[in-house]
Amino acid sequence: MYALVGQGPLSGQSNKASSGVVEVQMSKKQSGSESAERNVSSVKYTPVMKPEITTTTSEATASTAMNNEIAWIAPTFSTVNTSRNNYMLRAQVSLEEQLRVINVFLNGDFHKNIIVKPGSGNTVLVEESIDLALGNNVVKLEGVGISGIKIEDQVYINYDLSSARYYALIIAVQDYDDPTINDLSEPVNDADKFYRIISSKYTFNEEDITYLKNPTKADIIGTLHHMRGKVNEEDNLLIYYAGHGFWDEEMMTGYWLPSDAESDNPVNWLPNTDLTNYLNVLKTKHTLLIADACFSGGIFKTRKAFNNRGTIEKLYRLPSRKAITSGTLTEVPDKSVFIEYLIKRLNENKEDYLTSEELFSSMRTAVMNNSDNVPQYGTIQNVGDEGGDFVFIHQ
Repeated sequence: MYALVGQGPLSGQSNKASSGVVEVQMSKKQSGSESAERNVSSVKYTPVMKPEITTTTSEATASTAMNNEIAWIAPTFSTVNTSRNNYMLRAQVSLEEQLRVINVFLNGDFHKNIIVKPGSGNTVLVEESIDLALGNNVVKLEGVGISGIKIEDQVYINYDLSSARYYALIIAVQDYDDPTINDLSEPVNDADKFYRIISSKYTFNEEDITYLKNPTKADIIGTLHHMRGKVNEEDNLLIYYAGHGFWDEEMMTGYWLPSDAESDNPVNWLPNTDLTNYLNVLKTKHTLLIADACFSGGIFKTRKAFNNRGTIEKLYRLPSRKAITSGTLTEVPDKSVFIEYLIKRLNENKEDYLTSEELFSSMRTAVMNNSDNVPQYGTIQNVGDEGGDFVFIHQ
């Protein structure tokens, strides 16, 4: 977000050194949604053979009562919430006689039938991949025997985007150990405001927000490495950085400058290549990077102006790796107009769902009209973007 003032790329006035204090909140909270089973592209059934037993009429009646059932495996409860648009349904269907067919219904409409092979027995394990509509979905199974006997049961699967888990990594660097690097006055204050707005108005639980104040390079890399084992492919991740940035024209590489950066030694600078390597291995559903730093536009290998806007559900369904930056390859001031309007728009938003593209569009003109900055929005290339978008969900 900020320019380095002085002679040469990293020289500046002498200021006090940072203590390098890192504040981290990393406790994990169990998700309220039920995780789905692995996805398969086809219906599969497994016959479960039972030994033949000779019974009296009364015994047969008792056996019928016990065997005519649909036992749900996934979901395990009659009602479940999920942030997945696709759900792997698993159930065991049993009759007192040979099963002939199992019908699957979704929201009152016929979805698929499973023809049971003769001799497969009277108990069948069903696995069926279901594409859900946004909102509540009613899934019914109907088992039909060779004599026409029918049994049925249903479950309710609520496809709800707000049941997804949202993580955030907030990084603010304003105090530098090297006296030749200018200290800054605003990054921590800006990051504090950003923390408050996402934790109070959007679906970021405080225990899922990691806040690093004046971290070293090792602190940042260690936190990103730790998150590899924390987030999964159904989670969303927001990374926010405010601090010094530097662009090496000869190497065509941008850097973030942690608190232990030295002006004449790049060993503790954090290159964009390290960041994008971690974005590539953090297998989230959506990742959004917001960078308020000098030369922050260097994160883009190419910039993509805007996606073709679709419905929220379609944008959420496809994975995304997007970034919003305060500028291009230019210096930006310590007092950030970019962050001012970013927080203002997040605070004023009344919509249930706000995409990162809509957020950027709502603030871009205001930033340009009130500063020399030209903020940027685009896709971070080669790290898994498939055309979706990060969605802020209002609480």
